[in-house]
Amino acid sequence: AQAVANADGSVTVSWSAPTEGTVTSYVILATRDDQPRRAITGRLGPNPTSSTIDSSELIPGASYTFQVGPLNVHTHGPPSAASAAVVVATPGAAQPPGRPGAAQAVANADGSVTVSWSAPTEGTVTSYVILATRDDQPRRAITGRLGPNPTSSTIDSSELIPGASYTFQVGPLNVHTHGP
Repeated sequence: AQAVANADGSVTVSWSAPTEGTVTSYVILATRDDQPRRAITGRLGPNPTSSTIDSSELIPGASYTFQVGPLNVHTHGPPSAASAAVVVATPGAAQPPGRPGAAQAVANADGSVTVSWSAPTEGTVTSYVILATRDDQPRRAITGRLGPNPTSSTIDSSELIPGASYTFQVGPLNVHTHGP
């Protein structure tokens, strides 16, 4: 069997049909790292010589080898030799979110602060977090994840110390990594 890891997190396994015996279907067997071998597909029918394993069946970043087992109505044949190990791709991992526009902060009369920014033009953003630095204190996240669409958020006065000086940054996130 030969295996190729695809950028979308799937793996395409291909093989040659056996030269003897009657094959009524095939099953693809996967071995992950040091885990036991398992069937990763149902019966594929008698004619295919390749199949793509969906990313939902695989763990991104894990190493797999694949074998193909021929079956007929009476028994199963010996599986093919194992493919070379392939590492399953993490879809979208190569594209962290871009840098959002500079944060603008406005102090409100009720002691809250409204922070606004422009969305980055590259990468996919699934959420934002606002980071605050007070005087000489370490930077900290002052909000939870805000979702993918806001370009402003108001920080409640209970999160801030009256009279303290703050600077704010906006951090974009996606399911794989955080951006600048």
